[in-house]
Amino acid sequence: MAKVTMRFSKDQTTPRKKILRELARRLDINESIESLVAQMHDYEAKYGMSTLEFYARFAAGKMGDSRDFLDWAGAFEDYHYLIETHFQRRRRAA
Repeated sequence: MAKVTMRFSKDQTTPRKKILRELARRLDINESIESLVAQMHDYEAKYGMSTLEFYARFAAGKMGDSRDFLDWAGAFEDYHYLIETHFQRRRRAA
């Protein structure tokens, strides 16, 4: 993980908090997306199907509720949420 050092004067608390919050959010989104993609690829290799195929079967109740399947479904849902919120924010900014 990247390490960033920033120095602010004591009277800049509001801008400092905003900048740090935005910086943390951007780093977390990128790293989280990469981590989730790697996790989904591992499950795809292990079970021989794409995440989309798995999730359609899982949502239809055809995959059971093993720990791997719950984690895989959770990773896909988290990925979907992060992508959706990231691109919504970018659309609003444009």
